[in-house]
Amino acid sequence: MRSTITILSVIMLMCSAMAETVTALRPAINEAAAKHGVDPVLMEAIIRHESANATSYSARRRNNLAGIMGRTGRQRQYESKEACVNDLAQILAKYRAKGRVSVAQIGRAYCSSHSSWTRHVNGLMGQIRKGKFGELERQANAE
Repeated sequence: MRSTITILSVIMLMCSAMAETVTALRPAINEAAAKHGVDPVLMEAIIRHESANATSYSARRRNNLAGIMGRTGRQRQYESKEACVNDLAQILAKYRAKGRVSVAQIGRAYCSSHSSWTRHVNGLMGQIRKGKFGELERQANAE
């Protein structure tokens, strides 16, 4: 019983540390979001969902935090996590240009299991806004 509790504690600490990895990317997320005119909270929620808080194989080995697929049907590999963040912002900007602005509309284009994806991403957006992963930086033009 004690070893089970210890193992669970270690797993919880590791997941917490990986969640902090995503939080540490907020400056890159905010910059890419501002550059491409997309919602940084949406970007962070997609990243947290698609990479299981940066714990997935693709996040760790391929720097692919957003589950972005390549032309061959395999997940893309990036030189850095920041490069993936910028690619996600570009993808979301293209969706916006096509009129896909709600999470549900984006989900239909982004993944095949869009209804559960939409539910999870919306839930994560709420948690991010409530400060579950740390306080959001206030935008300079926000009042």
